[in-house]
Amino acid sequence: MSVSPEHYAGFLERMGHRVRCSAGLWWFNVQNRVYTSFPFHRSVDACDVDSAAVLGLDGLVVRYGCPEEQGTASFRVMCQDPNYDFPNLRSRTRTQVRRGLESCVVRQVDFADLARDSIALHADTLQRQGRSVPDDLEQTWKRYYAEAAKTSGAEAWAAFVDGRMAACLAAFVIEDVSNLLIVRSSLQYLESYPNNALIYQYLHTRLRQGDIRAVSYGYQSIQAGLESLDQFKTGMGFEKVATGQRVEFAGWLRPLINRATIPVLQRLLSSGADSEQRAKLLGLLQWYGNQPARTTVVRTSRAA
Repeated sequence: MSVSPEHYAGFLERMGHRVRCSAGLWWFNVQNRVYTSFPFHRSVDACDVDSAAVLGLDGLVVRYGCPEEQGTASFRVMCQDPNYDFPNLRSRTRTQVRRGLESCVVRQVDFADLARDSIALHADTLQRQGRSVPDDLEQTWKRYYAEAAKTSGAEAWAAFVDGRMAACLAAFVIEDVSNLLIVRSSLQYLESYPNNALIYQYLHTRLRQGDIRAVSYGYQSIQAGLESLDQFKTGMGFEKVATGQRVEFAGWLRPLINRATIPVLQRLLSSGADSEQRAKLLGLLQWYGNQPARTTVVRTSRAA
């Protein structure tokens, strides 16, 4: 059963995002002034994208999937095997999954369960990644879960160790693809491999149920230094499906960002304090500089 993207668009709007339709896709501000498209598994011909219409008056950057020859060579992280099982895993990961399944009970849960029991997991995950924990963490995620509970295609799963939530995920089915958007885990139970058990059981169950054709774990990150996360995903049986990613800046910014100014901007950013935002800005500049110039992009029939 295909789940309309309109359900996810409604969720985003209730969460305060701006959502627009253009070039046959939906677009939203994934972070401040940065727009991206969904359904996440679909590419769009860059010739069809009107950046001004997508960005409106508030956007500065748009990033989207496109045919390989129209953008920076990249990939989506996908699992599409309806018979997903242990042979899909890397040998070392099989051991971790077995240990996780021995230690954990994995099952689908209500979003109310996540609202009650997963807030500490969000804080633990941020700390493990070296990121600060915002003061409004609990308020933000309780609102997220409350709105997700109202959304068709949204589902929550969790892994439990001795009855306590050790890892959780939130996924949104859009069309016929489930998108893993939230995966969190507890520092206390990492040695029980709850993430491995949770993701394995989710893939093993959902890909066999027949209502979806794939599970997506997102695009290659534009932020450098996350290779270990990609290794975790491929170890769990996800594949890197080749695609292009394209970055476009608002019209008034384009004269200021070009092959001559990008190295200067990169040096200025590199001299600042390390932060997730700085790393993403560096990635945007690098990908923008590496992709074909818009004047050389030609229409393709392969966007899908």
